[in-house]
Amino acid sequence: MKKRRSLLVLLTLFLSAALLLQGCGSNAKNDNGNTSGSTTEKGENESAPKGGPVTLKVWGDLGNQAVLEEPYKKINEAFMAKNPDIKIQYDFAQNDQSLNVALQANELPDLFVVQGNKTPRMKEMVGQGFLLPLDDYKLDTSRFAEGEIDYATVDGKMYSALPSFTDTQLVYYNKELFEKNGIGEPANWDEFVQALDKLKAAGVTPISMPGKSEWDRSWLVYAMSSALANDALNAVLKSGGKVTDPALAKALQNYRDFAEKGYFGKDFIANDMAGAQFAFTNGKAAMIVDGTWNNQTYASSGLNVGRFILPNAEGKKIAAASFSNFMTYAVSAKSEHPDQAVKYIEFLNSLEAQQILEDATGLVPTLKDITAKNDEVKELGNFDEAGPAIYAVMSALASTDSNTADILMKDVIPKLFTSKITGEEAVKLLDESATYTD
Repeated sequence: MKKRRSLLVLLTLFLSAALLLQGCGSNAKNDNGNTSGSTTEKGENESAPKGGPVTLKVWGDLGNQAVLEEPYKKINEAFMAKNPDIKIQYDFAQNDQSLNVALQANELPDLFVVQGNKTPRMKEMVGQGFLLPLDDYKLDTSRFAEGEIDYATVDGKMYSALPSFTDTQLVYYNKELFEKNGIGEPANWDEFVQALDKLKAAGVTPISMPGKSEWDRSWLVYAMSSALANDALNAVLKSGGKVTDPALAKALQNYRDFAEKGYFGKDFIANDMAGAQFAFTNGKAAMIVDGTWNNQTYASSGLNVGRFILPNAEGKKIAAASFSNFMTYAVSAKSEHPDQAVKYIEFLNSLEAQQILEDATGLVPTLKDITAKNDEVKELGNFDEAGPAIYAVMSALASTDSNTADILMKDVIPKLFTSKITGEEAVKLLDESATYTD
């Protein structure tokens, strides 16, 4: 008999409360093919002679190197200026593959990116003894809300730097193409679909879709699920709901319908994220669904870009919110320099480091004292409610025998946009893999 899992109930409650109380809006990312690079001078990660600097090997997020290279160069320089006895060897070397290899070989760098309780991965690494607990270092958490602390906590102990920004998926749109075709920002779901039909009739690809990119092609599913099935997702986490809820089936069916109606244009299945972004920024498509983390890509493109969270039938904008892992690093339990590594964690928790990242990327802050980069950041946070992301819900239903989140990403979504399954069949597949906990 299936049990009903409540692992992420507190996560969702804490995150929503943190965002509302602090007055702010609001992967896992995939490898986009970038090559490894370094933002600081490279060197051997060996114990330095007595009196010399200690070298910490730090892995950055390879899939987001283009976004993070500039701010992390500044963050690392600022850290080393404050800590002349510590040298940072920072390489954009981390993706799922390299992390798996390092875990299997038990050869992790001193510090590396973790995704907190967004996925079960950090808890698994804690259980296997890979991460250093940070509680004995008495880090200052006074600026952070309970949800942010919970993100970094496993079984009552803290294991990572704390998140200070939030992510969500939203629609970036070409204002000139909208105006040319007599389209305004949609006030509800029906107006959104009408806009898609109008653009297609005008010979404009409505949505640039990276069908080849496993994570990026899912962002529309995230946005649709929050807009059309937020109550169903919450029910799965909090009150005995099942993923077979008709609202979730309808949301997934819409994803299939959009592909069949040509809203993604031609040959979208072979399109990667770089190609999808290029089509949008060059005016070949009117919209692209992407994360807040890529806002700077569109803001600096020269395009007149607008932004909106998908509205539901009543016009309410519900964001699939989750904390950003751009600054959430953990320390390897085997680090030869744990005290120095924790100093890096401490710096990442500081306003100085967070403001550097904000100034470079324009993420949506969850902390009041971080100054938003510009009005665009406020636009990113323009929604009515923060809800759970569908991936987080599926992760809560995963077990050691069946990973429901992986089934969503690797099986359900590609079968939907190739018309191999319906929305009802999709939720049945998810339900069959789910482990429910009362």
